[in-house]
Amino acid sequence: MHDLVPIVAIVMVFSTPIACLAILMFSLHKRKKLQLEIVNRLIEAGQPVPDTLFSQGPDAGDPNTLYRRSLYLLWVGGATFIALLLFAGLDVAALALIPLAIGAVHYKLWQESKTRATQQPE
Repeated sequence: MHDLVPIVAIVMVFSTPIACLAILMFSLHKRKKLQLEIVNRLIEAGQPVPDTLFSQGPDAGDPNTLYRRSLYLLWVGGATFIALLLFAGLDVAALALIPLAIGAVHYKLWQESKTRATQQPE
């Protein structure tokens, strides 16, 4: 019985991310399938298809969403980098630079969209 514990632990550790990814991909597939079915029903009924069916959400065009996402990624990446640097070393902590860099890019995009919005009068 004690011989199975390491094997089960290894299988569970490596299968959990795969299972989470499979659940996520299945739910995204079902959502797209449902969206396509709704569009087909609207077309068959001769009704116009609203653009809101294809938008990414209510906050898709909101610049504040980009700002919040950038701050979130910057803080999470920075905190993860510091924690991994203290506990595992620089070679492992370098992985935390990925969300940190993505957050920096999002922040730069938010700044550019903000300056573009102030330069163009409505």
